[in-house]
Amino acid sequence: MSNRTTHPQGRDSYTLKKFTWRFLAINRHDKKAKPCRLSVEAGTEREARSILAPHFILSLAARLPVVGGEPCVKNH
Repeated sequence: MSNRTTHPQGRDSYTLKKFTWRFLAINRHDKKAKPCRLSVEAGTEREARSILAPHFILSLAARLPVVGGEPCVKNH
């Protein structure tokens, strides 16, 4: 058997995919705050949450692939 590396499914091994993560968020420091929608670009949900979680309580709303620097949103 020769040395082989299995290509990771669903991603190019040379470029990590980025996503736009959308959350419904409430400010942690304002008890009267109303929910708002926040978006952040990151490779994983964990990374996205780590950016926003210190300031907001988060509920995941969407994960959109980033294509050419812009979120890929299809209107149906």
